Amino acid sequence: MKSILKIGTLLVGLFIATGTAQALPLLDVTDALSLTDPTQMGRLSRDGVPSDWSAAKAFPGVINTTTAYHYHAYLIDVGLAPFIQIIMDSNSVNLFVSAYDTTYAPNSAGSPNFGFNLNYLGDAGFSGDPFPGDPAFFQVVVPVGHQLLVIVNNTLAANGGVGDSFHLLVEGFADTDYTDPPPAVPEPTTMVLSATGLALMALKRARARARG
Repeated sequence: MKSILKIGTLLVGLFIATGTAQALPLLDVTDALSLTDPTQMGRLSRDGVPSDWSAAKAFPGVINTTTAYHYHAYLIDVGLAPFIQIIMDSNSVNLFVSAYDTTYAPNSAGSPNFGFNLNYLGDAGFSGDPFPGDPAFFQVVVPVGHQLLVIVNNTLAANGGVGDSFHLLVEGFADTDYTDPPPAVPEPTTMVLSATGLALMALKRARARARG
């Protein structure tokens, strides 16, 4: 049974790798949290369930609301790629990654859950790679044209996890079939310039024919 499960995992990983080969890369960075990163009081609970495109994940709740954790926010323009896959490769079990739409306000006034729940999209469910060299991933859907915030925070008190290295890859797709997003529509000025250029080309051709 273990062999079958391992083969199944490899096949799923191969499918994902193949499907993302032509993805729109939105962020590709190797980084680590530092003591200069902002802090939040409390953190999301790790429920072991990575979010995916099939349905919105239920908010997992907040724990340790009297403990300070460092976090780093990566702001990404989604454009025409609303189906987002976030891959985090790290040997550290003291880091956690989640996603938000447009804003992230963990220290907002109100109930402990309010700030963390506001604009929540999904999370990785657990920390660290599930198998050595096999990065964890999760999926969220972001409205077209919105900004995505990918949040990485440490999970231990007394700065445990700060300084641990991670590689973060964020990719965008047009749909759940891993389709490439369409190219962005040109800005109006670009289209005007293009039309002007075409008109000049037509005029030059007409003059050339007249000389001939």
